Amino acid sequence: MTILIAGLVLFFAIHLLPVRTAWRQMLIDRLGQPGYTALFSVLSLAGILLILRGYGQVEDRALWTAPEFARGLAIAVMPAALILLVAAYLPTRLRARLRHPMLIGIAAWAAVHLLATGRLASTLLFGAFLGYALLDMALAKPRRQMIPGGEPRLLWDAIAIAGGLLAWVLLLRWHGELFGVTVMR
Repeated sequence: MTILIAGLVLFFAIHLLPVRTAWRQMLIDRLGQPGYTALFSVLSLAGILLILRGYGQVEDRALWTAPEFARGLAIAVMPAALILLVAAYLPTRLRARLRHPMLIGIAAWAAVHLLATGRLASTLLFGAFLGYALLDMALAKPRRQMIPGGEPRLLWDAIAIAGGLLAWVLLLRWHGELFGVTVMR
């Protein structure tokens, strides 16, 4: 469990760093934008690798029994969550109207998976992602360089919807192979 927790702490610490704009700017001033981006990427990847390694080492213990409706709810919510994730990186109407579409998508993904699992490792993983998304939404200030340029257009909305739905279909098909839990029975 220690490796999983270390990975979560590393991953979220580096992702919450931009909330502290002065710290972020200090690092950019010292390392340059490419150096900062490289450091951010390397530490994020290290966090992900620790999470992946640690997840499989956590005792497989049930903390609660997932309600019957949870599986169906997760299947129903995931297309919207994935569309929000894609829309966050395109000049879409969703991006223009919502302050944090990516974080809303992560929170929705984490919440439905948290509800649908009830296992110790899953609770640590999805609970951490849910907590991070909510905290980041509360603390984050919009950064102009992170917002896609251009006017929102119907084409970008269509691309976000198509991309999110394609990701959903692929996850429905490959979830068992990728994550060990079959979605469609």
